[in-house]
Amino acid sequence: MKRLPMSRTMRWSAGLYALSLSYLLFQGGKTSLMLFVMLNGLGFYLLLGRWSGIGNVQGSRALEGRTGPLGPITAGMRLRIRLNIQVPGFWPIPYVIIREKLVRLQGGETQEYETSCVPDYRRRGSATYETAPLRRGRYRFGHTECSTRDVFGLFEHSGSFRQPLEFLVLPETVELKEWRWLRRTRQGMNRETVTSNWDRETTQIDGVREYRYGDRLSRIHWNATARTGEWKSKEYERESLPRLVVVLDRRSESYAGGTEGFELAVSAAASILDYAMRRGRPVGLVSVGESDAVWFGTGRAAVSRQVLMSHLVDVVPDGKGSFGRLLCEAAERYEPGVQMAIVGPAADADLVSALGLLENWRLDPFHLHIRDRRMSDEDRAKLRGWEELCRSKGWGFCSIEQLHELPRALEVGSA
Repeated sequence: MKRLPMSRTMRWSAGLYALSLSYLLFQGGKTSLMLFVMLNGLGFYLLLGRWSGIGNVQGSRALEGRTGPLGPITAGMRLRIRLNIQVPGFWPIPYVIIREKLVRLQGGETQEYETSCVPDYRRRGSATYETAPLRRGRYRFGHTECSTRDVFGLFEHSGSFRQPLEFLVLPETVELKEWRWLRRTRQGMNRETVTSNWDRETTQIDGVREYRYGDRLSRIHWNATARTGEWKSKEYERESLPRLVVVLDRRSESYAGGTEGFELAVSAAASILDYAMRRGRPVGLVSVGESDAVWFGTGRAAVSRQVLMSHLVDVVPDGKGSFGRLLCEAAERYEPGVQMAIVGPAADADLVSALGLLENWRLDPFHLHIRDRRMSDEDRAKLRGWEELCRSKGWGFCSIEQLHELPRALEVGSA
């Protein structure tokens, strides 16, 4: 419990007590005695408030509407927090002020919340508050401060408790129903044959093979089994599914206008990856910054959604260097036939040469352009020229400036 400083209130109280004592000693009588007794009773009450128990307060935190482990939280959501406190002791407490801090670990940003509650006769109380819309990142609750005052509001007594809780706020995503570029590739344009590790079986029977342990009964070829006397299984044709690799532009110079564009790029990349994984596509992610460089999915390694989203929670625009050189390195690391989606605001000669190189490496490029809301008329004219160039080259292209535009942009497409 905090030790109270010699504040103005305490100096006034000490002076008032000295004045009352002097009045009793030098004046005497029932009035001075009654006044002195009341002042002592009031002082005794205020003194006992220091041992009200608030210094040893205990509490717990719960998220309303959520049971069990903390489920996924996406950017833009609000959390409704319920705090339950227990103040030991028996001295009456009129109310308790509760202050909490929610710290965003990236950058050390702090959100402070304050609420109050009135304890019951068991000195238990609860309070509920709602957070502001949360940004993408990692969050942690700090100490919870509790304080109370006496009924006259003269002195404040405080205590705190700590209940550690950390959680992730994932990038905001939007549900995608169709992507014209991927559908075009499935139908045969720019299609490449890849290793059968990423093949998906169709319903068309392609022959008969030896029975393998674990084959389902529906797969057994009963006629061939009866004819040969040995277990035989059906062999189906396979549909080639090339890997989808998302390249996220993390260069700081690309987002000089603010962080809104980068947050949109991260959300768009997360939405695309989520769409591909829901359809059974093998995926990869290229994310290169100043302090880290990750190449998910190289060497035909499978990547889980949890790993990708956990990485996208922490990314910041701190990359440097040539974006074209990065795409060239990505072409060397991934197998031919990969569909590569570049997400970022870049649209320059460096990117043109890099996309041409990807095509020479038998990679199918797609540019998801992140458009700045404050673009000048000159920049918009350059963007239209870039779109026409992509159309003439046969590269996939679309441009968005808000996340809700992504489903329509990918469904319609412009190249």
